[in-house]
Amino acid sequence: MGIDFHNGILKKLLLLLSLFVLSNYSNGQDMADIIKNKAIKLDKSAESNNNLLKLIENYKLIMVGEMHGTNEPAKFILQIANLLLQNKDSVQIGLEIPPEQLSKYLNHNTEENLFLSDFFSKKTDDGRASFAWAEIISEFYKNPQVRLFFYDINEKESLTSENRDSLMYLKIKKEIISFPNYKTVTLSGNIHNMILPYKNLPKMAYYLNNDKELNLSDKTFSVNHFPSVGTMINNIGKGLELREVNNSVSVYAQAVDYDSYILKFPKNLNQRYDGIYFTKKVSAAKMVFDR
Repeated sequence: MGIDFHNGILKKLLLLLSLFVLSNYSNGQDMADIIKNKAIKLDKSAESNNNLLKLIENYKLIMVGEMHGTNEPAKFILQIANLLLQNKDSVQIGLEIPPEQLSKYLNHNTEENLFLSDFFSKKTDDGRASFAWAEIISEFYKNPQVRLFFYDINEKESLTSENRDSLMYLKIKKEIISFPNYKTVTLSGNIHNMILPYKNLPKMAYYLNNDKELNLSDKTFSVNHFPSVGTMINNIGKGLELREVNNSVSVYAQAVDYDSYILKFPKNLNQRYDGIYFTKKVSAAKMVFDR
């Protein structure tokens, strides 16, 4: 059920990317100047890692949204988690996967069972069942400082797509409350991690950001991956297929000459995300079931 829901929203996810291209100006502020002044360059240098850590270290919840079937957001999750671990934080990573589709792995945590689980071994058409996502699990499942959890809905938990986000929010909330001393990092499709309603409907991140019990409104950082050029593999109505991406004319691609950067938006911009994770190139992720 959870995977089927994705087929109807992938076109909407693509539309969101084009909206980012058009939204160069907000509240009279020049987005190019904001990027030039605020973007944090990401590379393998110690300075870059230190700057990224300074940005994220005080957040309790970090949410990364992606167009499925890409490598870069999953790699960014690895980078964030490793930086927090180096900072002596305990980390829990949540992935948008129905737990019942990982039952083989959850019953016995081995890499073999991970790849043999229903989620990764059975052919799907939304681009999540990739080696990029599997690498997050295989990288950390033996690390005692890292918890992994899976929060997409199971087949019988919902009959409609409208309450899927609210159910995913409740699962993440439970993990945050159960492990209050952990930093929580999630990876999902980039509609779910919107901090503003989408088409008048609250999404997963909106619920989390506005939950009075959690009280995380100033401790949440939700970013959307925005690539310039490259490829991704997902479904926009014709099944899982390789597609070209070209956002090279966007202000995000042209304002600075960085291969990748992270940008926190000023609060008065009132965007659907707290910031963006930009990569000059995006690469299609290989699906595990195609190995």
